Amino acid sequence: MSTQQEFRGGVNTVRRRGDVVHRPASPAAPVIHRLLRHLHDHGFHGAPEPRGFDSESNEVLTFLDGEVPETLTPDLRTGTLLTTAAELLRRLHDTSAMFRTRPDDPWLLPARQPTEVMCHGDAAPYNCVVRDGAAVGFIDFDTAHPGPRVWDIAYAVYRFAPLQGPGNPESFGTPQEQGRRVGDFCRAYGSRIGAEIIDVVPDRLQALITVMRDQASRGNEAFQQHIADGHTDLYEADIDYVRAHRDILRAAFDAG
Repeated sequence: MSTQQEFRGGVNTVRRRGDVVHRPASPAAPVIHRLLRHLHDHGFHGAPEPRGFDSESNEVLTFLDGEVPETLTPDLRTGTLLTTAAELLRRLHDTSAMFRTRPDDPWLLPARQPTEVMCHGDAAPYNCVVRDGAAVGFIDFDTAHPGPRVWDIAYAVYRFAPLQGPGNPESFGTPQEQGRRVGDFCRAYGSRIGAEIIDVVPDRLQALITVMRDQASRGNEAFQQHIADGHTDLYEADIDYVRAHRDILRAAFDAG
Protein backbone atom coordinates (compact mmCIF):
# COMPACT_ATOMS: atom_id res chain seq x y z
CA MET A 1 0.00 0.00 0.00
CA SER A 2 1.46 3.36 -0.96
CA THR A 3 1.64 6.18 1.55
CA GLN A 4 -0.11 9.40 0.54
CA GLN A 5 0.08 12.45 2.77
CA GLU A 6 -0.22 16.19 2.37
CA PHE A 7 1.84 18.72 4.30
CA ARG A 8 1.37 22.49 4.21
CA GLY A 9 4.51 24.47 4.94
CA GLY A 10 5.22 28.18 5.15
CA VAL A 11 5.17 28.59 1.38
CA ASN A 12 4.37 25.28 -0.34
CA THR A 13 1.95 22.38 -0.08
CA VAL A 14 3.89 19.11 -0.32
CA ARG A 15 2.29 15.77 -1.17
CA ARG A 16 3.95 12.51 -0.25
CA ARG A 17 3.34 9.47 -2.42
CA GLY A 18 5.20 6.45 -1.18
CA ASP A 19 8.90 7.18 -0.95
CA VAL A 20 8.77 10.45 -2.89
CA VAL A 21 7.25 13.89 -2.40
CA HIS A 22 5.72 16.18 -5.02
CA ARG A 23 5.98 19.91 -4.42
CA PRO A 24 5.52 23.05 -6.53
CA ALA A 25 8.69 23.76 -8.47
CA SER A 26 10.28 27.17 -8.07
CA PRO A 27 12.12 28.86 -10.94
CA ALA A 28 15.32 27.66 -9.29
CA ALA A 29 14.26 23.99 -9.27
CA PRO A 30 16.48 22.86 -12.17
CA VAL A 31 19.66 24.20 -10.58
CA ILE A 32 18.57 22.99 -7.12
CA HIS A 33 18.20 19.50 -8.62
CA ARG A 34 21.74 19.77 -10.04
CA LEU A 35 22.97 20.68 -6.57
CA LEU A 36 21.09 17.84 -4.88
CA ARG A 37 22.40 15.37 -7.46
CA HIS A 38 25.93 16.64 -6.81
CA LEU A 39 25.51 16.18 -3.06
CA HIS A 40 24.31 12.59 -3.43
CA ASP A 41 26.92 11.71 -6.01
CA HIS A 42 29.63 12.92 -3.62
CA GLY A 43 28.39 11.01 -0.59
CA PHE A 44 26.11 13.47 1.22
CA HIS A 45 22.74 11.80 1.77
CA GLY A 46 21.28 14.20 4.32
CA ALA A 47 19.21 15.87 1.62
CA PRO A 48 16.41 14.77 -0.73
CA GLU A 49 17.45 13.11 -3.95
CA PRO A 50 15.96 14.64 -7.13
CA ARG A 51 13.66 12.46 -9.22
CA GLY A 52 12.68 14.95 -11.90
CA PHE A 53 9.23 16.47 -12.44
CA ASP A 54 5.71 15.07 -12.67
CA SER A 55 3.03 15.68 -15.32
CA GLU A 56 1.85 18.79 -13.46
CA SER A 57 5.38 20.29 -13.43
CA ASN A 58 5.80 19.65 -9.71
CA GLU A 59 9.29 18.64 -8.66
CA VAL A 60 9.69 15.10 -7.36
CA LEU A 61 12.14 14.37 -4.53
CA THR A 62 12.81 11.40 -2.27
CA PHE A 63 11.19 11.46 1.14
CA LEU A 64 13.49 11.71 4.18
CA ASP A 65 11.97 9.74 7.02
CA GLY A 66 11.87 11.43 10.42
CA GLU A 67 10.32 14.25 12.39
CA VAL A 68 10.45 17.80 11.01
CA PRO A 69 9.62 20.06 13.96
CA GLU A 70 7.91 23.40 13.42
CA THR A 71 9.94 24.78 16.29
CA LEU A 72 12.25 23.59 19.06
CA THR A 73 9.90 22.16 21.67
CA PRO A 74 11.42 21.56 25.12
CA ASP A 75 12.29 17.94 24.30
CA LEU A 76 14.31 19.09 21.27
CA ARG A 77 16.37 21.75 23.06
CA THR A 78 19.19 19.28 23.56
CA GLY A 79 22.90 19.41 22.99
CA THR A 80 22.60 16.38 20.75
CA LEU A 81 20.24 18.05 18.29
CA LEU A 82 22.23 21.28 18.39
CA THR A 83 25.59 19.68 17.63
CA THR A 84 24.32 17.15 15.09
CA ALA A 85 22.63 19.97 13.17
CA ALA A 86 25.95 21.81 13.13
CA GLU A 87 27.86 18.73 11.98
CA LEU A 88 25.26 18.08 9.27
CA LEU A 89 25.53 21.65 8.00
CA ARG A 90 29.32 21.35 7.92
CA ARG A 91 29.15 18.19 5.82
CA LEU A 92 26.64 19.82 3.51
CA HIS A 93 28.91 22.84 3.05
CA ASP A 94 32.05 20.78 2.54
CA THR A 95 30.40 18.58 -0.08
CA SER A 96 28.85 21.57 -1.85
CA ALA A 97 32.17 23.40 -2.13
CA MET A 98 32.97 21.30 -5.21
CA PHE A 99 29.69 22.18 -6.95
CA ARG A 100 30.16 24.11 -10.18
CA THR A 101 27.78 27.00 -10.68
CA ARG A 102 26.91 28.57 -14.02
CA PRO A 103 26.54 32.28 -14.86
CA ASP A 104 22.85 31.84 -15.74
CA ASP A 105 21.86 29.79 -12.67
CA PRO A 106 18.51 31.27 -11.45
CA TRP A 107 19.08 31.29 -7.68
CA LEU A 108 16.15 32.72 -5.73
CA LEU A 109 18.57 34.51 -3.39
CA PRO A 110 21.55 36.44 -4.74
CA ALA A 111 25.01 34.93 -4.55
CA ARG A 112 27.15 36.52 -1.84
CA GLN A 113 30.89 36.95 -1.66
CA PRO A 114 33.02 35.11 -0.94
CA THR A 115 31.29 32.16 -2.60
CA GLU A 116 32.94 29.46 -0.50
CA VAL A 117 30.08 26.94 -0.44
CA MET A 118 26.47 26.45 -1.37
CA CYS A 119 24.38 27.91 1.44
CA HIS A 120 21.17 26.06 2.26
CA GLY A 121 19.58 29.46 2.79
CA ASP A 122 17.03 28.36 5.40
CA ALA A 123 18.79 25.95 7.78
CA ALA A 124 16.30 25.88 10.65
CA PRO A 125 14.43 23.33 12.77
CA TYR A 126 11.41 23.45 10.43
CA ASN A 127 13.68 22.27 7.59
CA CYS A 128 15.61 19.73 9.67
CA VAL A 129 14.77 16.02 9.70
CA VAL A 130 15.23 14.53 13.18
CA ARG A 131 15.48 10.85 14.12
CA ASP A 132 16.12 9.61 17.66
CA GLY A 133 16.87 13.15 18.76
CA ALA A 134 19.59 13.78 16.17
CA ALA A 135 19.60 15.85 12.99
CA VAL A 136 19.89 13.55 9.97
CA GLY A 137 18.88 15.73 7.04
CA PHE A 138 17.88 19.10 5.67
CA ILE A 139 14.95 19.63 3.30
CA ASP A 140 13.56 22.55 1.26
CA PHE A 141 16.58 23.81 -0.65
CA ASP A 142 14.56 26.44 -2.57
CA THR A 143 16.66 29.30 -1.18
CA ALA A 144 20.06 27.62 -1.69
CA HIS A 145 22.64 29.96 -3.19
CA PRO A 146 26.41 30.45 -3.37
CA GLY A 147 27.91 32.29 -0.42
CA PRO A 148 30.23 32.23 2.59
CA ARG A 149 29.88 29.65 5.34
CA VAL A 150 29.17 32.28 8.00
CA TRP A 151 26.10 33.54 6.12
CA ASP A 152 24.40 30.16 6.46
CA ILE A 153 25.68 29.54 9.98
CA ALA A 154 24.36 32.92 11.15
CA TYR A 155 20.80 31.98 10.24
CA ALA A 156 21.20 28.48 11.68
CA VAL A 157 22.30 29.77 15.09
CA TYR A 158 19.52 32.37 15.01
CA ARG A 159 17.07 29.47 14.79
CA PHE A 160 18.82 26.72 16.76
CA ALA A 161 20.44 28.63 19.67
CA PRO A 162 18.14 30.59 19.33
CA LEU A 163 19.17 34.25 19.10
CA GLN A 164 15.71 35.64 19.67
CA GLY A 165 14.27 38.07 22.18
CA PRO A 166 11.60 37.22 24.77
CA GLY A 167 8.92 38.78 22.56
CA ASN A 168 9.46 36.01 19.99
CA PRO A 169 7.24 33.00 20.82
CA GLU A 170 10.00 30.62 19.64
CA SER A 171 12.63 32.10 21.97
CA PHE A 172 13.99 30.33 25.02
CA GLY A 173 16.94 30.71 27.36
CA THR A 174 18.77 33.68 28.81
CA PRO A 175 21.29 35.61 26.71
CA GLN A 176 24.04 33.70 28.52
CA GLU A 177 22.44 30.35 27.67
CA GLN A 178 21.86 31.41 24.09
CA GLY A 179 25.47 32.55 23.72
CA ARG A 180 26.72 29.22 25.06
CA ARG A 181 24.53 27.34 22.59
CA VAL A 182 25.89 29.44 19.72
CA GLY A 183 29.37 28.48 20.88
CA ASP A 184 28.46 24.79 21.08
CA PHE A 185 27.00 24.92 17.57
CA CYS A 186 30.04 26.64 16.10
CA ARG A 187 32.54 24.38 17.83
CA ALA A 188 30.66 21.34 16.52
CA TYR A 189 30.69 22.88 13.04
CA GLY A 190 34.42 23.60 13.25
CA SER A 191 36.32 25.62 10.64
CA ARG A 192 37.35 28.13 13.33
CA ILE A 193 34.00 29.89 13.47
CA GLY A 194 34.25 32.30 16.40
CA ALA A 195 32.10 34.69 18.39
CA GLU A 196 32.09 37.14 15.47
CA ILE A 197 29.27 35.04 14.03
CA ILE A 198 26.97 36.88 16.44
CA ASP A 199 27.71 40.13 14.59
CA VAL A 200 26.63 38.52 11.29
CA VAL A 201 23.16 37.60 12.55
CA PRO A 202 21.61 41.11 12.33
CA ASP A 203 22.87 41.53 8.76
CA ARG A 204 21.51 38.10 7.83
CA LEU A 205 18.09 38.94 9.25
CA GLN A 206 18.03 42.33 7.56
CA ALA A 207 18.78 40.65 4.22
CA LEU A 208 15.87 38.28 4.87
CA ILE A 209 13.53 41.20 5.55
CA THR A 210 14.64 42.82 2.29
CA VAL A 211 13.94 39.63 0.32
CA MET A 212 10.52 39.20 1.92
CA ARG A 213 9.47 42.77 1.15
CA ASP A 214 10.80 42.54 -2.39
CA GLN A 215 8.96 39.28 -3.06
CA ALA A 216 5.77 40.66 -1.51
CA SER A 217 5.96 43.74 -3.72
CA ARG A 218 6.20 41.42 -6.74
CA GLY A 219 2.92 39.77 -5.80
CA ASN A 220 4.18 36.74 -3.87
CA GLU A 221 1.14 35.91 -1.74
CA ALA A 222 3.04 33.72 0.72
CA PHE A 223 5.44 36.51 1.63
CA GLN A 224 2.61 39.03 1.70
CA GLN A 225 0.90 36.83 4.28
CA HIS A 226 4.10 36.40 6.29
CA ILE A 227 4.50 40.17 6.50
CA ALA A 228 0.83 40.58 7.43
CA ASP A 229 1.33 37.97 10.17
CA GLY A 230 4.14 40.05 11.65
CA HIS A 231 7.17 37.99 10.68
CA THR A 232 9.25 41.00 9.64
CA ASP A 233 8.32 42.75 12.89
CA LEU A 234 9.71 39.78 14.83
CA TYR A 235 12.93 39.80 12.80
CA GLU A 236 13.40 43.52 13.41
CA ALA A 237 12.85 43.04 17.13
CA ASP A 238 15.36 40.17 17.16
CA ILE A 239 17.92 42.32 15.34
CA ASP A 240 17.59 44.87 18.14
CA TYR A 241 17.84 42.10 20.75
CA VAL A 242 21.06 40.63 19.34
CA ARG A 243 22.66 44.05 19.06
CA ALA A 244 21.59 45.05 22.57
CA HIS A 245 22.99 41.83 24.09
CA ARG A 246 26.03 41.51 21.84
CA ASP A 247 28.64 41.68 24.59
CA ILE A 248 26.82 39.18 26.83
CA LEU A 249 26.30 36.76 23.94
CA ARG A 250 29.94 36.97 22.84
CA ALA A 251 31.26 36.53 26.39
CA ALA A 252 29.07 33.44 26.87
CA PHE A 253 30.26 32.06 23.51
CA ASP A 254 33.89 32.41 24.58
CA ALA A 255 33.26 31.06 28.09
CA GLY A 256 31.75 27.86 26.70
